[in-house]
Amino acid sequence: MNTVGAPATCPICQNAFDARCTSAPATGDFAEFDCSVCGKFKISRTAVATVLRNESTSLTRIQRAALSHFLRRATDEGVELPVLTDNWLKNFVLNARLPTPAEQAENIIQLIGEHVSATGERLGGFPADFYAKVGAPSPALAGELALELMQGGLLDGIVASTTDGADLVNVSLTLAGWQQFEAQKRGKTAGNYGFLALQFENSALDEFVREVIKPCVKDALGFDVVDMRDVSQAGVIDNIMREQIRDAAFVLAELTHDNFGAYWEAGYAEGLGKPVIYLCEKTKFDDKRTHFDTNHCTTVLWAADNPDAFKGELIATIRRSLNLFPTP
Repeated sequence: MNTVGAPATCPICQNAFDARCTSAPATGDFAEFDCSVCGKFKISRTAVATVLRNESTSLTRIQRAALSHFLRRATDEGVELPVLTDNWLKNFVLNARLPTPAEQAENIIQLIGEHVSATGERLGGFPADFYAKVGAPSPALAGELALELMQGGLLDGIVASTTDGADLVNVSLTLAGWQQFEAQKRGKTAGNYGFLALQFENSALDEFVREVIKPCVKDALGFDVVDMRDVSQAGVIDNIMREQIRDAAFVLAELTHDNFGAYWEAGYAEGLGKPVIYLCEKTKFDDKRTHFDTNHCTTVLWAADNPDAFKGELIATIRRSLNLFPTP
């Protein structure tokens, strides 16, 4: 039996890319691991046997990288130790995705900028967990992306040859890189989605969001609309919410139920300079309005029995807010 801190093979990254891993004795069905790439987590022996080692369900390289990214983020944010069961892993694999290359590039800029800001020193080299933090499939691909950022004038460093190809050492941001870093922090860059702030667990509203709001925005403008239920990431929920708002192209704040969270999220988005569009059920707005700080703002009213009128007004409002007008 392993002792605390005994060398072990990480069941997630399998000690690829020079990862170092230790494990603690199993407690019941669960063993605890501390991997230099994936971070700290618990996993059931059932999950290892049925999901990670079964030939018919064995994870692909991308799925393992996505799981490493998920777990590394949880460790870095100090959240409660993730516990991986066989059912949890099966569900994760169904939706496993890595950040897009553009998102990975933003993560590289953020990681280097945060390191230099915190230490006052350049980053000597990329640590073993760098690709997992970035959300890249491998260290080599994370390194290639970093090289492209240097060639694009955002990073400054020294190119060093490694067995896996070229790498960067003694890395910092250029002035353009620092401007990009600050823009990312302030939400001045925008993704291809809108963030929806609303009260959860209301069946009528949930159906309207699912059947009307999300599909009409996607069909008309090509933007996804996401809320916190769509974001399966590890980390402190408040930080994840701020990131989702920061990176959104626009925010929809649904105020029918006077939800304090929706008001807070709208205010946070307003502070970042994001376009915020308020939504409210028509009967509620006609009878009681919304809070006086928002009831004079652009509010698109909806009625479950007349979705077409709402769709047209919502799309027109988003177009005006983002300066999106169809070409003649």
